[in-house]
Amino acid sequence: MLGEEVSKAKRLIQVAASILFCFTIAGLVFGFAALKPILIDSGVYSDLCAGHSVPCKSQDTRLNFLFTVASSTTNVAALPMGAFLDKVGPRVASIVGGTIFALGCLTFSLGSTSTIFDTYLWGYGLMALGAPAMFLAQFHLSNAFPARSGLILGAVTGAFDASSLPLVFYKLVYFAHGGKPTLKTFWLCYMIIPISLIIYQLTLGPGDSYIRPPSVRITEPTPEFAIAGDSAFSRTSFSRPARLRRASSTASRRSYAVPDDADDEDLKAAMEGNKEDPIVGIMFDKGVWEQIRSSWWLCMFATVVAQMTRLNWYMATVNTQLVYYTSNPDLADTLTDAFIFLLPLGGIVSIPAIGYLLDARPMKDIVIIMGVLSTSFGILGMIRNTVAQLVGIAILTVFRPLYYTAISDYGAKVFGFHTFGTVYGLAMTLSGLFGLILTPLDILVKGPLNGSYTPLNLVLLLVGVLSSLVLYLRVRNPPRIQLDTAPARLVNGDTIAEEDEE
Repeated sequence: MLGEEVSKAKRLIQVAASILFCFTIAGLVFGFAALKPILIDSGVYSDLCAGHSVPCKSQDTRLNFLFTVASSTTNVAALPMGAFLDKVGPRVASIVGGTIFALGCLTFSLGSTSTIFDTYLWGYGLMALGAPAMFLAQFHLSNAFPARSGLILGAVTGAFDASSLPLVFYKLVYFAHGGKPTLKTFWLCYMIIPISLIIYQLTLGPGDSYIRPPSVRITEPTPEFAIAGDSAFSRTSFSRPARLRRASSTASRRSYAVPDDADDEDLKAAMEGNKEDPIVGIMFDKGVWEQIRSSWWLCMFATVVAQMTRLNWYMATVNTQLVYYTSNPDLADTLTDAFIFLLPLGGIVSIPAIGYLLDARPMKDIVIIMGVLSTSFGILGMIRNTVAQLVGIAILTVFRPLYYTAISDYGAKVFGFHTFGTVYGLAMTLSGLFGLILTPLDILVKGPLNGSYTPLNLVLLLVGVLSSLVLYLRVRNPPRIQLDTAPARLVNGDTIAEEDEE
């Protein structure tokens, strides 16, 4: 539906509610660094420490497994939840996501560590499963106010980046009040939020996705365009104004209006951002399976796996790593608190800079910046110095949102909107499955490596450097897009050259 079909006041309420629920639900499980000390203090998995002081290695490994499962579930759910959203619409997707999240809160509050039914594991996993359905269903609201779409998207993604803060606040209150509220009380009370989401969706939430109004009024009959692709995506016809849309970042997205009578140079200039980024449109005319088999997808996938593994590894083990590198548990706790606060703050503060980079600079420059940040964090994180560790943490909090937005931007630029959900979602899903390797890595550090994180961190650093290098070599000199003399047609935001028909 068009935004003008709904009152401005109602649209404002919907946008505000979307931001609020993203802040309280979307990325809550990534606040694990704040939740972990509470779990330890509450004695969760302390039975694994028989004959040892609490916390012990077995308990720590089991707690880290909670985050490993949750982070992997969030990524694995990206593809099926995206497809589910496309099928049922934002209202049903949000309700289902909220229901699953509420069930996760309830399950977590039961507090059982039985081998038959570990409610902590199942509860945290359910929260991680429900969140993507709710989060993905909010992006269409950027079209509720087309002139402010970038601002709305920035606010939604900023809320996601900051959504670990509720657990940060809970940690502060918990230790300031002698262990109150308890885990059971907190999570039972937190169910109010997903229940409120469900009530909101049934009353004021949009039943259908907002769509962007045509940017060019067509006075002649709009021609039919066919979707170019293969398998399930093949040969579907529909009518729409010809326009080119390009996703520049989750913080700032622009739409370029291209009239039907635009010549090749106009189309080329719009597609390539006035030649600022030559990777735009490289794979637009390819079917989804050809895109997935291409070096463009493989390079993206390698980068996603390498960097996401590094990020989630650090987030799961941040305190124990800092204890190892500082040899001072109290100092490590202080640095961990700094990390907990800087992680959401860095995501919010860096939104304007990330939006500028993705809008104004070619992808090869962004890959270089990501490579420098990633390498710097990896090196500083292995130095036994407080300042180095703190600077490394600060770099990580900036690198993480840049990485997520740049990779999605790369996918939109290279593969286009028509196959973006499948192509990008597949990369995220497979990387989520690969993320289950974190638990064996944790066992490796605590066992054969005798608690030393350096060998593994060094390997992960080298893998990260290699993936950045491979991606840079891929985007450095992309083949130029040659536009045919035949008229161009734009399909779902992707430009496709029509073949001459006799």
